[in-house]
Amino acid sequence: MKNRLLHACLALAFVTGLTAGPVLHAQETKQKAEETELGKSMEKISGAWRKLRRQVADPASNAASLELVATIQAAAEKALTLTPARIEDVPAADRGKFADHYRQGMKEFHAQVVKLAAALQAGDNTAAQELVRKIGDLQKAGHREFKRPD
Repeated sequence: MKNRLLHACLALAFVTGLTAGPVLHAQETKQKAEETELGKSMEKISGAWRKLRRQVADPASNAASLELVATIQAAAEKALTLTPARIEDVPAADRGKFADHYRQGMKEFHAQVVKLAAALQAGDNTAAQELVRKIGDLQKAGHREFKRPD
């Protein structure tokens, strides 16, 4: 009885391994493909952004918020020198226009982040909250236009 149960478990593990292997490999391949320099910069922005959104209203957190803004600025500056992977999905004739449009959007994003830093330095958390909302809108619009669909 114990041997039958052991064999059944081993058989199930073997079959599951055969069917799960290709799925796991496909997921790993997709993750590796998404690990671009731009993706890394955007991950830095995203991590700092989530923290910043939660604390931007609190004047006592302005020093920490400015550190997060500095992280966002540096990553945005790096992202400005890169191009999204989605450019490969655009017809060759339109790639220059696509890249220019992306850079313009990143410049606007960066400019708003600079304004956010100034508002936090001045202790104007009300203006900082409004800028966070505006930057969030820019971020969403940029992702719709330039990020490959998941």
